[in-house]
Amino acid sequence: MDEASDDAGWVRPDDVMKMHKIKMRQKQLQARINKQSIDGNKSELNTSGQSPSAITTASSQKRKNPFIKDGTNKKVKENNEKLIPELEASSDSVLFELMKGKTLKKDTENDGSTFNSLLDNSSIVDDTVNVNIVKSIPYVPLDWTLNTKMRFMSIKPFCWNCKLKISEQASGTTGFVRCLNIGEQETTLDTSPNARFHQCCLIWQHPSIPWLELFPRTAGKISADLASNSAISNNQFIKESLFTEWSDSFRSLFHLLRARQCPYFYVCANTFTALFRAAGICGVSEMHVLLTPTTTGFRKLLKEADIEYTMPLKPVNKRRSDMNDSSETLDSTSSNIAPTSDDVKKEYLSGDDDDEDDDDDDPLKSLGIDEKLIKKIKNQQDKLIFDKESEVDRLKQSLVFIKGVEAQALFNFLKNCKSAVATNGALGGVPPTLLAPVAYHGATLKSLKVRESVVRRDNEKFYSLEIKGPILPHVLPSLCHLMKSSHLEEFSVTCAQLSSTNSFSIAKNNLESPKDIKEVPKSVFGQENLTDCGFTPELLSHFCHPDPTRIQIVESLKFSNDGYTFS
Repeated sequence: MDEASDDAGWVRPDDVMKMHKIKMRQKQLQARINKQSIDGNKSELNTSGQSPSAITTASSQKRKNPFIKDGTNKKVKENNEKLIPELEASSDSVLFELMKGKTLKKDTENDGSTFNSLLDNSSIVDDTVNVNIVKSIPYVPLDWTLNTKMRFMSIKPFCWNCKLKISEQASGTTGFVRCLNIGEQETTLDTSPNARFHQCCLIWQHPSIPWLELFPRTAGKISADLASNSAISNNQFIKESLFTEWSDSFRSLFHLLRARQCPYFYVCANTFTALFRAAGICGVSEMHVLLTPTTTGFRKLLKEADIEYTMPLKPVNKRRSDMNDSSETLDSTSSNIAPTSDDVKKEYLSGDDDDEDDDDDDPLKSLGIDEKLIKKIKNQQDKLIFDKESEVDRLKQSLVFIKGVEAQALFNFLKNCKSAVATNGALGGVPPTLLAPVAYHGATLKSLKVRESVVRRDNEKFYSLEIKGPILPHVLPSLCHLMKSSHLEEFSVTCAQLSSTNSFSIAKNNLESPKDIKEVPKSVFGQENLTDCGFTPELLSHFCHPDPTRIQIVESLKFSNDGYTFS
């Protein structure tokens, strides 16, 4: 009996934990509901020892809504109202720390700037995010890239067609050959839109071999009728005759450029393309040449011919300037050759390519270095120089810019350059293609291929006009001016470009030193000197404008609301 009474006085740990959990739940409920609801819950919890009738009576009592407005909930609401702005302000601060480049206006607590207010009031000032806003411009951007195809699209039909009358074809040809503006000048020629359109679709080319496609001159392109060129590549007399005629045409074209009676012309070889521009074009004060792409070997030939050039698109080597300014040297692979390898690398980074073998041998030998090791160091130096120079080979960055008297030297170099003529392949023995907007000795008048069609897109009818051939830079502005003057309210243009000539437009006119640029606001004088180059005054002023923003690579162009947008 004594042991049973002792056991009845003990409390089990499980019962203690249950009571503790019940008390904790009661405390949590006290913070959320009122005292009456708490009492009601207590009465429900204590019904374990009551009768069923008492339980039914307690459960039948209506439970009070814990979310009813009373004094306690008012206090909770006031506390929450004080807490919410603090949380929003802290979250806003974290948000703006994460969003770099965006700043919030001052006094955020006063103006109540939160996530919602930021969206409504637009109180964020963003300086780093660049939004591409397409702006309409009143002129056609100047693109020096050669195009192979061009397609015009319009909802309304064009004012001209491919079927030309005899008078229209004759007047367009006469206006182009004599450089007449038949649309605005008083003349007896046919001034219809067909004649003016035909005038815009003519170019001068040399050589012209009907069974060979001489543009584009892609080195990797093999013609299907390769055997048809065997008569040229296997006959030395024919190759010499072609080259002699080409030299005369090239000389005539270059003299026209020097006399400012030709604004520009292209020399399209198998491995490179050269753009010759007259003095005054794009605001450059002297006659100049852009040539791309080039290789290390070709640039070495230019140096051997004493032709000075610059590479405006070549990236600047920061390490070179750092090494020139500091006395720190690069790590060497061997401690025995550390002084000489550092000297070699410094000389390489400084860009000094002059051969000074005699001056280098003395210090190297004075250090007691073996001649075999000296030769090995020089070979490593040559390899470093070659690798560095060949990084941009055949890329856009390999563009070469030559101006002034050096352009004359380049003309002599190209006239006698054997690498300009391929020795084998589909175009073996054929000289480079000369393209120009004006006539010259030996030039052939070529017409661009034009095709009309009707295209349906999304159940809408569009009129299409496709032009194929070597499309020079002046063709697009001329055709756009013609369409605009023909009261065509809206049209679009897409261009298929010769990618190897994109660097002509990328270089723009950032080709002269700042000193020269300050002295060159002579675009007016350049325009006056080029009045006999064959362009209309409006087109000539566009080509002579020195603003670099006017030069852009145009892949697509749209005209609407008397303005142009391009991409």
